[in-house]
Amino acid sequence: MLHTLAFTVLSTAAVEVPSRIDEVTVYPGSALVTRVATLETKSGEFAITGLPWSLDPNNLRIRVNGADLVGMELRERHVDAAPSARVEELRKGLKALERELAGLEDERATLEQVQKHLQRLLDLDSSQHNEQVKSGQSSTQTWGDNLAFLTRELGANRKAQRENQWQREELGVKLEDLRRELGACTASGGYDQRDLVLDVVGSGAGGASVAIDYLVGNAGWRPLYDLRATKDARSVDLAYRAQVWQASGEDWSDVGLLLSTAQPMLGAEGPEPQPKWLSLYDPRAEAKSLGAPVSKAFDGDRDALRALGYADKANEAPAPRPFASVDDQGLSVRFRLARRESIESRNQPTLVLVGQTRIESSPEYVCVPELDAHVWLRGRAKNTSEWTMLPGEASVYCGADFLGKASLAAVEPGQEFTLHLGADPALSVERIQRVDEHQTSGVFTSDAAEHDAWTIRLENHGAAAAAVDGSALVFVREALPRGTDERIKIELVDCTQEPAKGERWKKDREEQGIATWALRVPKDGEAELRYGVKVTYPEKLRITQ
Repeated sequence: MLHTLAFTVLSTAAVEVPSRIDEVTVYPGSALVTRVATLETKSGEFAITGLPWSLDPNNLRIRVNGADLVGMELRERHVDAAPSARVEELRKGLKALERELAGLEDERATLEQVQKHLQRLLDLDSSQHNEQVKSGQSSTQTWGDNLAFLTRELGANRKAQRENQWQREELGVKLEDLRRELGACTASGGYDQRDLVLDVVGSGAGGASVAIDYLVGNAGWRPLYDLRATKDARSVDLAYRAQVWQASGEDWSDVGLLLSTAQPMLGAEGPEPQPKWLSLYDPRAEAKSLGAPVSKAFDGDRDALRALGYADKANEAPAPRPFASVDDQGLSVRFRLARRESIESRNQPTLVLVGQTRIESSPEYVCVPELDAHVWLRGRAKNTSEWTMLPGEASVYCGADFLGKASLAAVEPGQEFTLHLGADPALSVERIQRVDEHQTSGVFTSDAAEHDAWTIRLENHGAAAAAVDGSALVFVREALPRGTDERIKIELVDCTQEPAKGERWKKDREEQGIATWALRVPKDGEAELRYGVKVTYPEKLRITQ
């Protein structure tokens, strides 16, 4: 039941009752807030104060359990600048965070010194081991133990430095927020807020409970992913996170948080087709009018349409289509987070965890030599989690190393998808043009021809996702020319290997002219592909792209 502001005006002697935000559903551009309160009695006038100015009065829903709601009023008031107690609290918090940040800076300096010391020990041990090898006094066991110890300690040190950096970054954000709020409290003359006054009638002993739902703007969320692949890329740890932001004017403290792809601000009703009116005009009349506008007769129809309310509908931009994805909700995806969260009202977003899982993958290598000199590692995987993975940005890691960003498309549970895991420096590809010929017509033909031939050379210096024998299977993908005129004949010639013809490559081959070859590259060896393309066409014409 939706309540508007058309209720009777109530008195100002309402009993103020405390309330708290219990649950928030965040949409891509807004949020639905559920605030709850307990009434000590079942009858009387009660005021729930401090509602944000950003709430939409037309999307206000009130539910009373244990009594009847007979009247309500949404009032507006101006609140003076923050009380001195809040200012003092902010100053104390600011000082505490500054001390904590200073301690982290000291810790950072210590970790850097430890790292330098460990690196010197590693260099010294390596130098001593080389001298011992030359003199024939090398102890493999001692060298191995020292190397394992130093490697382990260096790894732990680097991990501690990363965690220290993350903690300093988080503290920096908190410090900036506190400074901004303190500045606003000391400089602002106050702020506006809304109070909700309820008239409740009930019978019997005890009290009643109230739940208020209201929609606020200046809020939203987007998915973010961390993909951490093992060294052989045969499994990937997926961390599904969400970046949530809100500047509604009130903090969401310890709330049940739901993330939804629904768009209530868009509405539930789509557009209807608009009538299209056609009229006739005589071109001869246009000639007789000596340049009179042809649209004059049509303007009469347009005037009639304006009178009927159909004016210029064809020129209006079409209404945007709502994003929809099918899951348990039918038309939207919704996540209820496992734990309660706190999202402050501020400009910076807050990162929350949706879930974590390990996904098995089948690694493969792909290269496009015409455009790029890298061989890229990918993982073919299936979404074995219970979550629908929405389109978003993924941070890709291999172990502790950050490889870069990648885009992730929408993936339903059970659906196969591709994980982009970065370029493998142990594999190289080279594309060399062997033939570049233009042939004119001859005795037996009136056609001209273009003949191009290429050599693709791959080298394997120890691929990360290799087979048991160390070899790597690389898919080489080349876009072949396609003709828009039936007089253009294109053929693949002089191939050392036929392109793949499986169902996986069929669509690319038939619709885009992309040929794919599978080459097995041995460890510490190379593989070569040679192919040519011959294009024939009428000699008097020219080929254009």
